[in-house]
Amino acid sequence: MYVADLKGAWLDYWVARAEGVPDLKMPTQVEPELKFSSDLALAQPIIDRERIYVGSICDAELGNLAIACVGEADGRRLPSSEDAYCLGDTASEAAMRCYVYRKFGPEVA
Repeated sequence: MYVADLKGAWLDYWVARAEGVPDLKMPTQVEPELKFSSDLALAQPIIDRERIYVGSICDAELGNLAIACVGEADGRRLPSSEDAYCLGDTASEAAMRCYVYRKFGPEVA
């Protein structure tokens, strides 16, 4: 599964795996207790620790989206092709996709 396609319970599952949460259950069996992708209070410590920059873009085709990348950003530039960046419907979704991408790469199995 592509990280860019992770959403909801599946995204939360992979964030929890990246965080080393023990005894994880697959999202199809149980709703995750830790909802990183929808609870900014859970996502913010990861965002701060991993230095994930979150902003927003407005694309003519995609509409308004959150964008997240790792590294130094001054708010005046979009990520370059060397940066790992992810999009999401919300800031926490984009940031958590970025985190999973940085930990596991563009695909998870």
